[in-house]
Formats: sequence, C-alpha cells, structure tokens
Amino acid sequence: MLNSIIISIGSTLVCFLFAIPAAYSMSFFPTPKTQPRLLWMLSTKMMPAVGVLMPIYFLFKLFGLLDNVLGLIIIYALMNLPIAVWMSYTYFCEIPGAILEAGRIDGANLWEELWHLLRPMALPGLSSTGLILVIFAWNEAFWSLNLTSAKAAPLTVFIASYSSPEGLFWAKLSAASLLAVAPIMVLGWMTQKQLVKGLTFGAVK
Repeated sequence: MLNSIIISIGSTLVCFLFAIPAAYSMSFFPTPKTQPRLLWMLSTKMMPAVGVLMPIYFLFKLFGLLDNVLGLIIIYALMNLPIAVWMSYTYFCEIPGAILEAGRIDGANLWEELWHLLRPMALPGLSSTGLILVIFAWNEAFWSLNLTSAKAAPLTVFIASYSSPEGLFWAKLSAASLLAVAPIMVLGWMTQKQLVKGLTFGAVK
C-alpha cells in the first residue's frame, strides 16, 4: 500500500513538473509545429508496452532501477506524461491570454505569472488531471509485474501473488482487490465535484 501511494503521487508530481511548462509554452506561445508535436506525443500512447519492455528492462538493470520505487515513478511518469500535457494544454487554452499580459505589465515574472495568475484559474482542470494520473498509476499492472519483485512491489503485484499454478486463492484475492480499489473509490467520491468541474472546464462559453 505504501509503495502504491509513493509511486502514484510521485509519478503524478513528476508529470506535472514537465507537463505544465510544456503545456504553458504550447498554449500561450504556439508555433506551426505545436499541433504536430501534440499529435506525436499522443501517438506514443498507441505503442503497446510489451514492444518496449526488453530495452526498458535492460536500461533499468544497467542503472540499478529494477525492483526500485524510483524506477516505477520514472516509468509511470513517462507513461502518463502525454495525457498530462494534453489535458493541461486544453485547460490553458481556455484561459484568456490578456490576463497574463496584464500581469506582465504589472511586473510579474514567469514564476509569479504561473503561480498567482495561471494556477488559480486552471486549478479545477489541473486537479482533475492529477486525479486521473493518480488513478492510472495506481491501477498500472504491466510495468510493476515486470520491473519489480518484492521491495518496490505495489498493490497490483500483491494481488497477482494470489494466482499460482495450484489455482486462485479467491478469498484472499477478493480481499486484496477490495484493498486496492477502496482508496481510489473514496478519493473519487470525495473529489467528484472538483473532477466534474475540471472535466467540463471551458465546455460552455
């Protein structure tokens, strides 16, 4: 459980660290290559994960990241980065650029502009993006099963451990599955208002 929490939150923070500057530059300073770049990033999600398993495995072995929480944070962040960029870009495009220009006229630098102007206006969208990234990382099983064994194993590996050549331990499997699903269900229920607000942000002019 602790590994799942650390990996989900850590990968989401890493995603935002790269996604927000990328989305900011592409939404407020677009170039003719902005749309092709966005489409290229989205196209990376179409590649089956098994197609890059071997090179990723050997790279992780080379750098000592196998069965390592940091390794899963990196791979989950890379896996969810296109989604984070696309969603953040969509929300930023709905914010009037004139507000940021007014902040620059008042002397705001880049970080003040991001924190004091952009963050409050985009908070509903960024909150829903963060929740979706946490859910995707929490539920990811392919990479955790292939890149971990014991030390960094999240709940998905814990659930898979109840499947053996002798059969399925249904009682323990059901209990472990409930343990994995319950926190996300509670989180979704607690943040459903913010999630709906973020997903419909900018839908009505």
